[in-house]
Amino acid sequence: MERERERGREEALRGCPELTMKRASTSAQTSSKTAGSMNGGLARIAARCTSRAPRGWCVSRRQTVMMSAANAPDSDSKKGPGSVGALKVVQTLERTVERVGSKQFSLSFATRPAKKQRVVILGTGWGAARLAKELDMGSYDLTVVSPRNHMVFTPLLASTTVGTLDFRSVAVSIRSLQPALGLEPNHFYTAKAKAVDPEAQTVTCISDEGSEFEVQYDKLAIATGAQGSTFNIPGVDEYALPLRDVADASAIKDKLIKNIAKSQIPGTQEAERRRLLNFVIVGGGPTGVEFAGELSNLVKEDLARAVPQVSCSVRITLIEARDILGSFNPDLRLYASRILSKSGVEIVKAQVKEVKETSVVLSDGSEIEHGLLVWSTGVGPTPFITSLPFGKSQDGRLAVDEFQRVEDMEGNAVENVYSLGDCACNTLNPLPTTAQVAEQQGKWLSKHINDQCQPQEEEPEPFKYTHLGQMSAMTTGSAVTDLGGGSGTPQLSFSGFLSWLSWRAVYLTKLGSFQNKLYVLLNWSTSQMMGRDLSRW
Repeated sequence: MERERERGREEALRGCPELTMKRASTSAQTSSKTAGSMNGGLARIAARCTSRAPRGWCVSRRQTVMMSAANAPDSDSKKGPGSVGALKVVQTLERTVERVGSKQFSLSFATRPAKKQRVVILGTGWGAARLAKELDMGSYDLTVVSPRNHMVFTPLLASTTVGTLDFRSVAVSIRSLQPALGLEPNHFYTAKAKAVDPEAQTVTCISDEGSEFEVQYDKLAIATGAQGSTFNIPGVDEYALPLRDVADASAIKDKLIKNIAKSQIPGTQEAERRRLLNFVIVGGGPTGVEFAGELSNLVKEDLARAVPQVSCSVRITLIEARDILGSFNPDLRLYASRILSKSGVEIVKAQVKEVKETSVVLSDGSEIEHGLLVWSTGVGPTPFITSLPFGKSQDGRLAVDEFQRVEDMEGNAVENVYSLGDCACNTLNPLPTTAQVAEQQGKWLSKHINDQCQPQEEEPEPFKYTHLGQMSAMTTGSAVTDLGGGSGTPQLSFSGFLSWLSWRAVYLTKLGSFQNKLYVLLNWSTSQMMGRDLSRW
């Protein structure tokens, strides 16, 4: 029905030409108005698009608007002039958006950061901690492998053995020194390094539970330190306690308090009582001297007040083959010997031949009984350092060149493998195994590695050690200080109370974090006012 009516209307229109022309004219006007409206709207869209795009990326706003105006409705066009103009504007818009979009995508892809190289540090000693602290984390990823998660501030370690300082005061967290270690893709692994493969650039590690894993590196820094040297003297490993770590200090403090308690048990023989209270230190370097001084302070300032019957029986013996503090000015050595002697420390100049469970045998055949024996002599290489496939110095340390690169068995530098601290030795210029040397090496190596990410206009300068001086404290209010003494630097030496204040001030400022500085200040204050902490857990 509807189709028939529509067909009838079409036939009527064909029969009336005027009506047909009128309808066509009305349709063309409507189309022209629609096309004009579309042209204006599309031109505005194109203008907004081009205004947001940087210059030179797409067709200009003026070109788009002109194209829209040029294609205004034209009554002579057979195809419908409005639709033609609209089509051209749409095509222009499509080209504009396409070019802008592709350019934005290419820029986003170009600014993606490149994969950073990974620096692996073995150890958390002075050199390793300084290197980790100053490494440019914007240029490198970092992995630290060590059985301990802190750096030990060794100059104050002796103070923890008698309760002057808490153990946490001298343990500086490696994550507080380098906060980026807590963020991916940086890692800290509580493990020991077992082997290094320079060809595959991997380090084999072993955890406390015994599981093994590998760590890939682009640059490797070996700073695992050294161990106390026993000089192959029988009985040292079995009956002597070292003093190199917080665990060592804790064991010494535990044995010290236990012996004091045992000496007060009723029925204890006098000879056994005196042996328990005979504390022997082997080694007259700064660590041995400072431990002897701390023991003397404990006896005079705390035991004399708390248990006077014990304090009068304590005997402190310091055994050294040469002069104590041998690297200091001769006048300071004499001063230190005099202060220790006045404080009740007996200095014995002799060599140890053998260590027994209850006595030390000297080179002349005499024996000194001990209830506590602390071994504080020189250092030697660890089994890990000995096992590495690199060249060694005469004393067994890793041989390095002037850029701290390890050397292979033929004496050639191994690229991207460095060593620093007590486990490294430049055979052409050997340096002492001190914290000062290790820290300067760590500072230099961090700058050397950071500079490798920048364009190099000049040849890098090799590591150069600058001796700043040395300090050692004895009893409360007494210390010795040697300042300078390096190449071309005059040496300044002084002792006494001013030196003791300088010793405390310098080491307080050298602590790695504000938290540790606060701990030490509080410990010094409480020990002075309320006595040392001799609790045993």
